Amino acid sequence: MSDTPVTELAAAKVNLTLRVGPARADGYHPLDSLVVFADWGDRIEVRPAPGLLLTMSGEASRALAPDGSNLVLKAARALQAESGVTDGAMIRLHKQIPVEAGLGGGSADAAATLRALNRLWGLNWPLDRLAEIGLALGADVPACLYSRPLRMRGIGEWIDILPGFDAFDAVILNPGVRVPTGPIFKAFDAADPAPLADSWPMGDNRLDWLRGERNDLEAPAMARHTAIAAALDWLRGRDGVALARMSGSGASCYALCQDRAAAEAIAADYDGFAIAVRLEGGAR
Repeated sequence: MSDTPVTELAAAKVNLTLRVGPARADGYHPLDSLVVFADWGDRIEVRPAPGLLLTMSGEASRALAPDGSNLVLKAARALQAESGVTDGAMIRLHKQIPVEAGLGGGSADAAATLRALNRLWGLNWPLDRLAEIGLALGADVPACLYSRPLRMRGIGEWIDILPGFDAFDAVILNPGVRVPTGPIFKAFDAADPAPLADSWPMGDNRLDWLRGERNDLEAPAMARHTAIAAALDWLRGRDGVALARMSGSGASCYALCQDRAAAEAIAADYDGFAIAVRLEGGAR
């Protein structure tokens, strides 16, 4: 085991597109999503300790409990159990991603914990092996382990990395409402959705392709939370915005911008939580 602290970025996940099908017999929804990661998010630091301990900082951490229900500790215990490691770790989570925000914060934290402990404990397992553990923790955890532009299908277990995907200057905005995922999927199911259709092939112009895609959870989320619709209207009215859409099951929205200066100006102009980011692959 390394004596040196190990740090990992838990990058915010953004669903540029999200197609969803009706629930399967097991209750899970099949999906097809183009996922990218920001150069911003939470941060995990791990260092040697006799047992597993978790401390948290950052305003967003106030909404979390540092107990067995926390995905960070669940991830650490799952890796211990799978690897047979008896060493512990002091885990520090600095949380900036809002909770229940459609940005995969909990999944990103779990994934960063698996990557960090994999290094601290000298396991050196490949990401594919860590992803098998991650899927049991949450459908988004495998994608967050890779933290690179990718296509996510199935319930999150089918991952296709997209090398050379264009990076975007963007704004991530959260309108200040927490949106639990369950009720949004329930509202989606109530509308008797059609079977999941494959997205059409991506051409050379990624932005044009994105404009032709959608987020199937956007309408049911906006119906339950008018603040999401207001946030999207606000973004779409800003100069320099090429595309605005909700991420995941909400409430966070993103805007793809013409350049970094436009993204920073839009973020500064919003009366609430907004940050200029680069959307590509986030793990550092």
